Amino acid sequence: MYKILITFLSLFSAGVLAQNTSTGGNINTVGNRVFLSQTKLIKTSEVRDGDPYYNGASFLKADIPNYSKNLQKLRYNAYSDEMEFTSDNEVYIADKESGMIVNFEDLNKKYICLNYNFGFGDRYGYLVLLVSNPQKYSLYKREKFELLKGEKSINGINKDRNDYYSKEKDLYLLSYNGDFKKIDNSKKNLLEAFGSKSNEVDLYLKTNKINFKKESDLIKLISYMNTL
Repeated sequence: MYKILITFLSLFSAGVLAQNTSTGGNINTVGNRVFLSQTKLIKTSEVRDGDPYYNGASFLKADIPNYSKNLQKLRYNAYSDEMEFTSDNEVYIADKESGMIVNFEDLNKKYICLNYNFGFGDRYGYLVLLVSNPQKYSLYKREKFELLKGEKSINGINKDRNDYYSKEKDLYLLSYNGDFKKIDNSKKNLLEAFGSKSNEVDLYLKTNKINFKKESDLIKLISYMNTL
């Protein structure tokens, strides 16, 4: 079962709040320093193969700047685009807040919650933060799982196949002045994304033999562009 987390409680004194377990009300957990709300219950009764957790199904220690240090361990659901955690053997969904950064130190990975658009309409959710420079170029990665339909046996001999999760190809997004552009394997499209700096980019690509398929090379390229 899944429940919705309305908001993290960023700052309050330990011992001030007492636990309230009334149905439909807030649960103020002092030790974990969060506010929970039982406003929505999502049931997942369907049998599905695999799981939608990009970094594995385990909950990992996370840090959110300007929030309490006593947060529950989190995991990222790349199908629902939600951060999840457990409390009292229930799975809760963390409320999204624009600009919120979730840092998984053990993974050396940061997620940021943003409004973004890359040609398929406006989106609001989590992106992996690879290069951050609000004044110049920032680089993000979208991680996504899709749920594919299983197949029913047509002869009664073979087993039915359940619906199953499948990982989509990672999508890299370049941001400049709030404008997002998708980075693909096209050198032409990449140069166009840099506008007047396309000549510098072209030279850097040739000199350093940048491979668009390598995340480390993309990080190197965008970091270099931010020095110009």
